[in-house]
Amino acid sequence: MNISCCIDMMFSRINFYDRFEAVRKCGIETIEFWKWSDKDIGRIEKLLDNNNMNVSIFNLDSADRQLSNDLSCGILNDGRADELISSVKESIPVYRRLGASAMIVLIGDGAPFNRDNVLCCLKSAAALAEAEDINLIVEPLNATDRKGYCMPYTKPVFEILREINSPNIKMLYDIYHQSMTGDFSIDDIRENIDIIGHFHVADAPGRHEPGTGIIDYPSIISQINALPYDGYIGLEYRATKADEDTMGFLKEIR
Repeated sequence: MNISCCIDMMFSRINFYDRFEAVRKCGIETIEFWKWSDKDIGRIEKLLDNNNMNVSIFNLDSADRQLSNDLSCGILNDGRADELISSVKESIPVYRRLGASAMIVLIGDGAPFNRDNVLCCLKSAAALAEAEDINLIVEPLNATDRKGYCMPYTKPVFEILREINSPNIKMLYDIYHQSMTGDFSIDDIRENIDIIGHFHVADAPGRHEPGTGIIDYPSIISQINALPYDGYIGLEYRATKADEDTMGFLKEIR
């Protein structure tokens, strides 16, 4: 079981750059974060080296402030393939420096889902991702927390990924988001595990640590562990107590 910890959401009581050591003290060797454009990448490199840690994922981003903001909302649904490609090219040096395993790509806010636009963008990115040996993971988000997000469901995204048929373009399956959407299915996970590149964990409702809501994480993660999956399961929740005291559920996993 490969666990990573999202340090933009977790350990928020302390300075961002102190969170590396805090995560390592919990016995977790891998972190993930959101934007790279607002962080000191050189300092992150040193902290990873000093603590013998890795990076799993971060968000596709750009040093251009407007494009960075747009990527945080998602540009696939608007068909902005050229800007998607430019942001991938801009993010690759960060990906290489940090030895990341994937970058998160969001679909889009504020409009009905446009399958053709999303498909066009991801097809455009697939050739670059394969040539550069990088991985992009597309994330559905629930439309309660992320009001106006155009695609909260997994099935249409799975269908697009099957059509693209690239080993470098997969889904980020966020168990919290899909539970909030009413879309969570362990059967869907089993059937599509080959095109899932990352999981995220938080309990529902509330997006707090497992054990605070209705999701049976020890059972779900145990079932994922039985599948042919060697990617990461990312902890991305807002702890109701000290973060280091919220990980007991991991000991229950078979």
